[in-house]
Amino acid sequence: MPSAACRASSVAFRAIATDSLAAASQLLADVQRFGLRMIEFRMMVDVEGGAAIDFGVAARPDHDPAVLCSRFARHPALRSVEIVARSAVKPEGPAPSASI
Repeated sequence: MPSAACRASSVAFRAIATDSLAAASQLLADVQRFGLRMIEFRMMVDVEGGAAIDFGVAARPDHDPAVLCSRFARHPALRSVEIVARSAVKPEGPAPSASI
């Protein structure tokens, strides 16, 4: 039977921010508060202080990506948040060995 780690998935989001630093700090705090693991975080800032923020998290199966997306999007510094990709996360550590 696969462990919960095998069933974990990664979810990639794209957020459009009106205030890049406020949005980045809010998103990072949410990832920690929700008990997620950050996989990637990339921010492309525009000349007006806004930004496109691409970030990925590893989430347990009981974390619905659509619910996470709506919770991330509640911040006033974010104009929008969308799910851009989902995939399975392989367990960390050495691969299990088989014995005969």
